[in-house]
Amino acid sequence: MSGTFLIGAGVMLVLMVVAALLFPEQITTEAPLELEPAVSVASDESSVVEPPEELTYEEPVALIPIAIDGVVFSGEYAHRTDAGGFEVHWSNDINFLRVGLVSPGTGYVAIGFDPDHRMKGANLIISAVKIRDDYGDGSVSHTADTLLGGTNDIIEAAGREQDGHTTVEFVIPLATRDPNDKTLVPGETYDILIAYHQTNDSFAVRHSRRGSGTIRLDAIR
Repeated sequence: MSGTFLIGAGVMLVLMVVAALLFPEQITTEAPLELEPAVSVASDESSVVEPPEELTYEEPVALIPIAIDGVVFSGEYAHRTDAGGFEVHWSNDINFLRVGLVSPGTGYVAIGFDPDHRMKGANLIISAVKIRDDYGDGSVSHTADTLLGGTNDIIEAAGREQDGHTTVEFVIPLATRDPNDKTLVPGETYDILIAYHQTNDSFAVRHSRRGSGTIRLDAIR
């Protein structure tokens, strides 16, 4: 009986080989499984791990009293950033913002605070050593506050040209009664616009270069 079984099994094997040769089966390969990283399951909501808080860098406070003399010294201002190819320095207290601009050109320099759209709505300070308080009355236009029925609220200013660079320093109040000025609040962050001309001092001439950035005012406790 065992011999008959072996013969039958042999015949079946031969038939399977012949069928495989005559009718080959098409083989498909499945893509490998993708395993997610192991995640520990929290036992309750209080044990859920929150993402780490974003770190921020606070620059040291100014070590040298600010003198509005058209010269910016290292450490004179609490903060510094580079925007549009030149330096913006600033410090503030509860009432006033002090700014120093250093431009790589000998033409005018300008900075605008808290614009609404491009230039529009910005409180603009524009200077070619002489200085003017402007308002962004259009997306690509600005006019002196005094010509718009407002006031010139620059408290103190000084500037100079030296070695192909222009340096301007000024002080403005954080809040005025001029409707053409934006109120700036200690502890808040504001967009800024900056521009300069390489050689021309005329405020009516289009800038050589412009840029943008942000500044954060120190919170006063």
